[in-house]
Amino acid sequence: MLLVYTHKITPRLRYTFKHFFESVLGIKVDFTTKLEVFIAQNGPKMSYANAPLGNEFFVNSNALLFEQGAHDIEITVSQWEGLPAFFDCSKDSMLPFDVFAAAFFLISRYEEYLTHVKDDSDRFMSNQCLAVQNNFLELPVIDLWAKKTLDLLLQKFPELELARKSSVQCIPLVEVASAYKYKHKSFLRNTAQFLISLGNFEIWSIVEQTMVLLGLWKDPWNNFNAFFSLFKNTQVKPRFFFLFSKITFYDQGISIFNDTFHSLIKSVADYHKVSLLVSTEARQKAKVFKSELERFESIIHRNTKFLRFNRGVTTVFDTYRNVLGIEQAEDFSLGYHDKIGYRASTAVPFRFYDLGNEIETSLVLYAVVATEEALRTLDVNTAFKKLEDLKEQIPTSTGVHVFSVTNAIFSPHNKNTLWKEAYTNYIINYD
Repeated sequence: MLLVYTHKITPRLRYTFKHFFESVLGIKVDFTTKLEVFIAQNGPKMSYANAPLGNEFFVNSNALLFEQGAHDIEITVSQWEGLPAFFDCSKDSMLPFDVFAAAFFLISRYEEYLTHVKDDSDRFMSNQCLAVQNNFLELPVIDLWAKKTLDLLLQKFPELELARKSSVQCIPLVEVASAYKYKHKSFLRNTAQFLISLGNFEIWSIVEQTMVLLGLWKDPWNNFNAFFSLFKNTQVKPRFFFLFSKITFYDQGISIFNDTFHSLIKSVADYHKVSLLVSTEARQKAKVFKSELERFESIIHRNTKFLRFNRGVTTVFDTYRNVLGIEQAEDFSLGYHDKIGYRASTAVPFRFYDLGNEIETSLVLYAVVATEEALRTLDVNTAFKKLEDLKEQIPTSTGVHVFSVTNAIFSPHNKNTLWKEAYTNYIINYD
């Protein structure tokens, strides 16, 4: 156990230190504002304050963990032993920067509460992210900072010990925004799709659509047996997310009244964990979210505690406010649709901190390091090599390697062959 002395214990401070030490490093942490308690402690201890008390392990505190609300902060990123660092400390600090304030800024997604420009889907744009602007999005820097901080603490307190490194858990996600490309869609939707293909001179798409609708070819997105075969003999266990909402401009799935679609969801649920891919409208309206969740649970005949949002996270507060009423909920949405990396700069699951109300919630967020959309911005070999490199650099076994593909990854098109093979090999060879 590590005892931390500070002049004031705030929700931000408790939240940050517990993630840093308990979640990432597996070291229990406790707090005190009483000097006599700190002095009497014979075991591992540190102070987090404006000035050191003596010759203890001291970190000079920035004001951020003692404030409330969000305001513009001027940040200059420097380097600490090859890692990015900001919020510089005084010279008597054992660390050259306030690693805890920096960690809170990143993990709370502080910058998403500030004024920012949104994209066409109302999302916080990745190019406004501090990690993107300073080229460390692909690093789980909070976890790396924690490991380096522990190395320094061990010099004073060798009895502190990091949990033994083991294989990092992998959770591949399969996002099913539409279970079928052509089948089980209305005449109007298929007609519109046909006219779009015709206008773009996409002859292959026209042939494919015609053959599928005539029942001569299998729908190219109905690939769930391929997923069953792939995961049958692996230690890696996927999670499937189905869009189950009314059809809108942004959410163009299969009708929630389609019996074949119901049967498909049930069959997948017989083999793997399944849950709801929350629609764009449900993200915005609590009533719609509740309705979608209840309907989906009535299909699979069980409660679900984990979710993913269609089209990703807009901002953390706007996205998660409707989920906070679900006890022990887990979210698998936190990433960027167009960038590979860690949106909150940690690979370790963490509780969502509601910065608007200054409270730690029970909602657990999993970092999604890559989507299929982001992977396909690279050539196939580079994409999966990068995915492997990201897994290898996770410094603690508490980290989780999460990435997302769609059911179209097993599409039979020739141009998709290499992606099918690369994904299959990655899953089979994961260790």
